[in-house]
Amino acid sequence: MGDRDIVITREFAAPRQRVFDAHTRPELLMRWFGPHDWRLVVCEVDLREGGTWHYVLRGPGGAEMTLGGTYLEIEPPNRLVMTETNPDCHARAEHDSVITIELAGDTVLTHTATFPTREIRDAVMESGMARGVGQGFDRLAAELEHTMDWTIEMIPVPVTDVDRAKDFYANKLGFTVDVDHEAGEFRFVQLTPPGSGCSIGFGHGISEMKPGDLKGVQLVVDDVQRARDELVGRGVDATPVYHFEDGKQAEGPGGTWNSFVSLSDPDGNRWVLQERPAPER
Repeated sequence: MGDRDIVITREFAAPRQRVFDAHTRPELLMRWFGPHDWRLVVCEVDLREGGTWHYVLRGPGGAEMTLGGTYLEIEPPNRLVMTETNPDCHARAEHDSVITIELAGDTVLTHTATFPTREIRDAVMESGMARGVGQGFDRLAAELEHTMDWTIEMIPVPVTDVDRAKDFYANKLGFTVDVDHEAGEFRFVQLTPPGSGCSIGFGHGISEMKPGDLKGVQLVVDDVQRARDELVGRGVDATPVYHFEDGKQAEGPGGTWNSFVSLSDPDGNRWVLQERPAPER
């Protein structure tokens, strides 16, 4: 341990990429980050060098703690460096620390918190910071041990005219046709959106839903205005870009993860495009 460092080392029974993802993806951070009896209620991640992060934890009796900072280095799955500010900790309310997370082997994590002075480091040690981080790692270990991947493979889409639907999704939306199989009265068409790990499927004898019943399945793009312009150019009736304010839909783009476009297929099945900018490297 250096004069200004607190170093915590932990070994996890999981691949480095999975442990790295657990530190950078909000839906995973929400499952484990924080001491026992504390939970993340706000988790905002702009995962790019120069991007910011903002967490709010809520604990016993409604107590809250705010953490935030800026990403300095992002080298998946081996290294993550970021500043950290904790305005709720008297010892470092006005000072940034630097958190360095290094992953090696299968998988040894080294968490180093570097403070501006030795005195601040000592005060943080006395506050129980290391104990809280360790408890969070206990929760992460349990999450990694018991969590398995649940991968959505295919979403059934109810349609009336298979060929019309195939033309819409393949030629207007640009989905790739993976399968078009017919046997007697049975027909199955499977298509995959560009870059997606999940496909859609339709045909005869595929779904008990009625055409038009599918509503609100969400597709993610890194530029929703560009996606809309391309779709409109192919003849798709897509809404203008909109966002949400105080739970109500409003015109125009919003902030990160808050810009949307909606569209319908010929049967009235409703899709939503959400802008989620790709991380910069």
